Amino acid sequence: MSTTTHVVEVKTKVSGSKQVDKLGTSIKKTGVQGAAAGTGIAAGFNSAKLAIYSAVPALQAFTASLAASGIGLIVIALGALVGLFTKAGREGAEFGKAISTLRAITSKTAEELENLSDQAKELGASTAFTASQVVSLQTELAKLGFTIQEIEDSTPAILDLAASLDVSLAEAAAFAGSSVKAFGLDTKDTQRLVDVFAKSTSASALDFDKLRESMKLVAPTAKAVGLSVERTTALLAALADSGLAGSIAGTGLSKIFIELSKKGLTLEEALKKVGTGAGSLNRAIELVGIVGGKSLLTLASTGSEDLAKLESRFLAAEGAAKALAETRLDNLAGDTTKLSSAWSGFLLNIEDGSGIINKFSRGAIQLLTNSITGFQNAVTLTTFYLREFWLDLKQRGS
Repeated sequence: MSTTTHVVEVKTKVSGSKQVDKLGTSIKKTGVQGAAAGTGIAAGFNSAKLAIYSAVPALQAFTASLAASGIGLIVIALGALVGLFTKAGREGAEFGKAISTLRAITSKTAEELENLSDQAKELGASTAFTASQVVSLQTELAKLGFTIQEIEDSTPAILDLAASLDVSLAEAAAFAGSSVKAFGLDTKDTQRLVDVFAKSTSASALDFDKLRESMKLVAPTAKAVGLSVERTTALLAALADSGLAGSIAGTGLSKIFIELSKKGLTLEEALKKVGTGAGSLNRAIELVGIVGGKSLLTLASTGSEDLAKLESRFLAAEGAAKALAETRLDNLAGDTTKLSSAWSGFLLNIEDGSGIINKFSRGAIQLLTNSITGFQNAVTLTTFYLREFWLDLKQRGS
């Protein structure tokens, strides 16, 4: 049986090249049209820009004419008044928040804190600090256990201390408050203590940090042996001038008081015993030990006469803190600070956190809060019912 094989030849004609050429031509045409459209759009924007620029002088002229008219003046005045009330509301809200914090610390009512509130407003308008900052100082004193009357007695003096030494109100309050208690002083003596501290920073090598570190260590023992704040500060100033300051001076001086008290000697008697020259260091160590020996030797080298001069300067320090504070603020930055405080005081006269603006704002915010809460509850309830309905449909269909 023979097998026959057939061969079939298929020829295919491809005309794709012409189609591709046509596509390229179409793309080019589209690009040209797009470019033309882009040019038209750009021209349109340029025309709009020119029109806006041309309109600006007209708008400015309209604004000027409106301002010159009676209606314009009324509109501008109303706008300024609304802005003033807005700023007063913000200032009052901040002050009210500070007072609420003070109430929480002291557990007193708003009526019981009325004197402190009035004092804060007065000092806030006449010093470098705002009323809210004054309240924060009063709060720090409350934390130290001061009574309402003691806070009122101490606040003006501590503001002077903070301004004169350029430290924060919290630092000034903690230092002055603890020093008053350590020396067993009445809070009415706070101004005296503050004036001595301020004077020491301009009459010796002491500064706020050195004085604070020394005083917290030596004040209790100084009180125990009957030394005044002026005498104690003079001793610390003499030590600082000789390079002994901070905790080193405080610890050394405290050790001197303790050891001399054990031996029944006064500081003046000890200074005479130590003297100067050969053997003075050994005599100092024999009297007060190694820790206090260097400080006692330094005081002996300074001499009783110079120590007395320093003490007399501190005894005459009345008004030093306020004078130093005024000097620090005698510049443009200080004038700006005072202006800011005065403006804050003016705003508090309009709204101090308990007036009509505050009450209206609180009522509106509380209403909005309640509305949002109610809406949220409604959405939650609706979502719950929809979910239950869907689950019920699924169960019925299965």
